[in-house]
Amino acid sequence: MKNFYIHSFLKSGYFNSFIISLISNYKSKIWEIDCICLYYLKKIKCKSSTINYNKYKFSSCLSIENIICHGIPILKNYCYKFIKIDLSIKYKKLHSDSCYNGNYYKKKNYFFKFFFYSIVKRIKNSYYSFFNKIKINNIFKNIYINEDFCSHGIFKKLHNKIIIYHNINNNNKKFQNFDSFTIEPMFLFNNKKGYFYKNVFFSFKHNISFQWEHTLYYMNKKIIITTLRKNEL
Repeated sequence: MKNFYIHSFLKSGYFNSFIISLISNYKSKIWEIDCICLYYLKKIKCKSSTINYNKYKFSSCLSIENIICHGIPILKNYCYKFIKIDLSIKYKKLHSDSCYNGNYYKKKNYFFKFFFYSIVKRIKNSYYSFFNKIKINNIFKNIYINEDFCSHGIFKKLHNKIIIYHNINNNNKKFQNFDSFTIEPMFLFNNKKGYFYKNVFFSFKHNISFQWEHTLYYMNKKIIITTLRKNEL
């Protein structure tokens, strides 16, 4: 990841942390969070996660209490102990999640190098041999590939069903136009037992966490990176 992108993440996270400090003690509902976020995004002129909004392609939503949205809250002098990475891949004509958990400080160099430099390069390849290698040989013990569904989804079906069929394609070996891939690194502030919120949102109870979501589209032999707010789908 280039330093420019990291700086953009941190800058956006600074504004997000300001918003969190204002409403962290208020137990709001999802739609209320959206309204509050929208208000303060405009109030403090924080960059929105809308596609191409001021040429900004990263998410600026928030996670409050036990609800996971997509965002980058940065709290001063706070250690990010663990990192969870969700990577949506295409397997047997479906898009599915793979997850990686590890200590952030020990794994951060590997994480940035592997998931942000290499994944786009891998996606440009028309075959899925890399992911099949993970599945067959289990070369990374902490990576689990869910073959059946992706709980996040894209387009209008985001977060509304357990099983979401993404962009189904008849050819499961080659990338086709409009194939999509979602990369979602999630940082967790504390090491506590997770649970499923409404069977869809994976969260840590009463802890703030944050998530970057980037959707990569394959179109006309090019990879296009976009980011969406959940209430825009």
